[in-house]
Amino acid sequence: MSEIVMRTMAAGLIGILFFTGCVRNGTATADEIVQASLDAVGNKRDRNKIQNLVSFAECSSLNGKYTTEIHTASGGYSYFRQVYSYKPAVFEAVIENRTNGYSIADPGKPLSAGSVYTIRGHEFINMVLETDRRFHNFGEKEKTRMGSVETFRLKAKDELNHDCSLFIDIKTGLLSAIHLQNPEETKEIIKISFSGWKEVEKLLLPHQVTIDQGGKIYSFNFTRIMFNSPGFQIKRIRN
Repeated sequence: MSEIVMRTMAAGLIGILFFTGCVRNGTATADEIVQASLDAVGNKRDRNKIQNLVSFAECSSLNGKYTTEIHTASGGYSYFRQVYSYKPAVFEAVIENRTNGYSIADPGKPLSAGSVYTIRGHEFINMVLETDRRFHNFGEKEKTRMGSVETFRLKAKDELNHDCSLFIDIKTGLLSAIHLQNPEETKEIIKISFSGWKEVEKLLLPHQVTIDQGGKIYSFNFTRIMFNSPGFQIKRIRN
């Protein structure tokens, strides 16, 4: 048995056993598969203890390297900061909730719904921990493969009510990938893949994330993931 599966079972044994049983007899619904994926990350009590989350990632793109820092809280608030090796400007934004946000460089001008969605779309750890809240209307399921991994593909809706797909690893119950519609280019599908799962405070979380946006590849290597951190920042940019 692989280390990933052993850690998964330790983190959410009841959910994995339920998930495996349902898979074997073919009775698992899409909602049950999503719930089992959350249990694979860790038990509900440990997940519910998280009031805020701080993450740091070393990132790369075709343009060069950069860092991403995100502070998120239950309720939708987040502070987002990216620093680039290939340009002097630092991008910082505050997201107040699912629909409202502001660039710190221009706090008087609200971000567009698409920009808010894009920033929230970088909250990869939250996607894993809040799959049932970030997505809804889970519908059809089908078995498919992503490379060597056999998955369930679940149709769903994202926060803008666009069609999207979630891919759940049948063997481990973990979220393997999410395919989203680009809000700025609706014919383009953004493919997010999760890997490098490691335990953080009893929860199994991905530490490598790869984004394929129309053939442009972005990679995120998480160097720190902290829950309920005293360093959590709430920035007020409006009175």
